Amino acid sequence: MPSISAILFDAGGTLVQGAMPWWDFYALALQLTRHPMPLRDMVVAYETAIHRMVQERQSAVTARPGAAPGLNAYLAKEFGLSQSRLQQALDEVLYDRPEARRMVCIDGAKEVLAELKRRGYRLAVVSNWACDLPDSLALLGLDEYLEAVFASETLGFSKPSNAAFLLPLDRLGLVAASAAYVGDLYDVDIWGASRVGLTPVLFDPLQLRLHPDVRSVASLWQLLDLFKSPRLPVA
Repeated sequence: MPSISAILFDAGGTLVQGAMPWWDFYALALQLTRHPMPLRDMVVAYETAIHRMVQERQSAVTARPGAAPGLNAYLAKEFGLSQSRLQQALDEVLYDRPEARRMVCIDGAKEVLAELKRRGYRLAVVSNWACDLPDSLALLGLDEYLEAVFASETLGFSKPSNAAFLLPLDRLGLVAASAAYVGDLYDVDIWGASRVGLTPVLFDPLQLRLHPDVRSVASLWQLLDLFKSPRLPVA
């Protein structure tokens, strides 16, 4: 395996998340609907919904702006609920737990980015996000470790499309073989990154190991064991 000189990161679910992790958020909503699910089953349903959403959006020939169904439409089907009932439950959770809206750094994000930068890695974020992503990361103090931040709304392309990865690489003057990509969603991050030649690393904080064929870490701290130096192959 070639040495890696740059590491690109997803943002939501990898470096930052809501003060209430998404799995707790949806678990509470499902309890309100009297349709609770075991954690593993809920995560499988979540990934299945994302897979279906990605596949349908990629196969769509034309789509009016805003016409494509959102993630909750797919999740509702996987959870066996109507979309309106799921949305009502999510709204109730947000009403009772307003702190869930607050964005926080995932454990180790600042420290790991700082150490990887110190070791000589070029660091950037490539994420499906609105154009305010640079400001959002700056408010959390992550911007000082990043060479660049690329939001899908600004790029005009969303992961897992090839362009969503290749445009940032081109702007950074990198080739895919020299960079790794760290993300938490298989169909969006890992599959997309692999397809363009990036070295993918799955962030799996729940340690469910749903994709044993992919290199994964349960904690951002474990990245320091993988990426020891830009002059060395990935561990």
